[in-house]
Amino acid sequence: MTQENGTLQSPGPPGCLATAHRHWMRIACALLVVGPSLVVVGPSLALAQSDDLLQAYQQYESAKTRERVPEALKFGNDALKLTEAEGGSAQELEQLLRNLAEFAAQAGQDEQAVGYLERALTLQEADLGPDHPDLVPLLSALADLHVKAKRYSLAEALLQRMLKIERAAFGDYHENVLATLVKLQGVYRATNNVDAVAAIDAQLQVPPVSKRGLWGIKGGVTVDSKRYGLKNGFASVRVFYGTNRTPTGNEKPALRYGKASGPLQYGYLDVTIPQTHKFAELETPKQWSEYTLSVRKTDLRSQFVLLDAVQPLAKDDFVRELQQEIKSSPSKDVFIFVHGYNNSFEDTARRAAQLAYDLDFDGTPMMYSWPSQASLTGYAADESMIEVSGQRMAEFLRTVAAQTGGARIHVIAHSMGNRVLLAALKGYLPTLAQDKHPLPFGQLVFTAPDVDRKVFMATFPSLRGVAERLTLYASDSDVALRMSRYYHGEPRAGSAGALVIRLQGLDTIDMSGLPADVLGHSYFAANGGAVYDLLRLLWRGDAPDSPQRCSTGEDSAGNSVVIWRFNVAKCQGSELLEAAMLLKEYRDEASAQIVAQVSAQISALTEPSQRRAAQMILDRLNTLLASAGQPAGELAR
Repeated sequence: MTQENGTLQSPGPPGCLATAHRHWMRIACALLVVGPSLVVVGPSLALAQSDDLLQAYQQYESAKTRERVPEALKFGNDALKLTEAEGGSAQELEQLLRNLAEFAAQAGQDEQAVGYLERALTLQEADLGPDHPDLVPLLSALADLHVKAKRYSLAEALLQRMLKIERAAFGDYHENVLATLVKLQGVYRATNNVDAVAAIDAQLQVPPVSKRGLWGIKGGVTVDSKRYGLKNGFASVRVFYGTNRTPTGNEKPALRYGKASGPLQYGYLDVTIPQTHKFAELETPKQWSEYTLSVRKTDLRSQFVLLDAVQPLAKDDFVRELQQEIKSSPSKDVFIFVHGYNNSFEDTARRAAQLAYDLDFDGTPMMYSWPSQASLTGYAADESMIEVSGQRMAEFLRTVAAQTGGARIHVIAHSMGNRVLLAALKGYLPTLAQDKHPLPFGQLVFTAPDVDRKVFMATFPSLRGVAERLTLYASDSDVALRMSRYYHGEPRAGSAGALVIRLQGLDTIDMSGLPADVLGHSYFAANGGAVYDLLRLLWRGDAPDSPQRCSTGEDSAGNSVVIWRFNVAKCQGSELLEAAMLLKEYRDEASAQIVAQVSAQISALTEPSQRRAAQMILDRLNTLLASAGQPAGELAR
């Protein structure tokens, strides 16, 4: 790290703490060094840290990166002792213990991991009581380690405790309850307890449905999906893909493609979405599923978003299959999702499918996966892949636009994936005159772009007119982009506040107030309101000033370009997406008929929480209908 003109310049995360004495920089560096497991602690921990403690964190992370397990655990224990000595809160100690436990387990030091988890559980029990739902992750991690060590009686006791807590909190058919039942069933299989296995089989029999259930309402209240039906407890979403990752030769779907760059590959894949899926969530199996005995694949599909199958194809076969898919779809549009830093092929597939399902996208979902290292320490390596990946993606765009019969191509790029997209457009746009579709793009959406702000602004003039609408989602609450700014010494295009980008022809939406993941970086897919805004954009192409969008115009301060602010109060909650599904499904019917049909389905509900959930959905539907100038109906309260 050097200092120029009073500004600290860092060559990157590994040396960040060495001279980071400014208060704000120490916070930033602490977040960079300790990784996502400790980011949960947030600035409150960083503010209380001494230089000795920050140094211990740095040494811990450095030893982890070099895979020096004993050394890393020593420094981690040093950090733990210093946190205790400096009066760290129970929450801070618990988070550090969780981090140490996760690392120890990954390094094969299971007994040390058990010790850390038991200490963390004691702290959390003292803070929350013995039956709080927040205890479940620790109980689950402990159960996993006991299963791995074949201490089945201890694992069973922990899992039974989890079931009691989850059933009291969520009911008998919540996805968390069903997932815990699957884990418990694995324990009973390992101990040859045939009767217990059969009993859990009976509990796992969720009534099959072919329709999507209304959020928050148990029972048979369902809504037809235009695109994805349910069977055996899950839906299947087909995603067509392009990638310049090299094949590994491994037949397992999650391991089909690796981290090195190679020629352009084509194919399609299938991702399963559980019946219990919640909008804007990406239900993910824990590590236990890798070693739990005899867990049926159907059970996992009905609980988690899973990459189920990958089918590589030669280019001609890909074009033929994609043509058929587009022809048979309700809409001839396609969307292509481009992932960011620290994402694997599997990560990208699951996110693209989740978006397609949550958007109830009537066209064909696609993705482009470039060779990210899928590692927190792989940022520089990921950056080195941008240009070659952009060239390969340009070739992919030419194929999709010119040969497959798609009406419009929508592209949603996230984080560093925006750099790949910009590089691809640089190679693709000059060839437009040769293609059958001179203007193939519908919506180009830049979400949280980890792109140099000046580079984005200089590149943008070449993009004007190539799409029906160009949208930038930016946020001043994006911790990941703040870290990138410190790393590069330059602001990012996805920043908001004083750095927000104002350009003619670009709809900039400031998402700063939107609740999202811990880094505030994946808000575009991890928040129901944001997904709804994307739905309106891709489904109807609504402008930011449309009453159906979530945008509120912001004073342009003398600038002719308006910045739009995401209205959190207007667009929040999964019930908004549920209402949008109803509007999509029944849009050809009068509003009164829509409300009457849904009201008839839920009129028999007697449980207050279910009626409240139903009323919230209908309230949102009424609001959407009213803003579209249609009369609204109402469920009798």
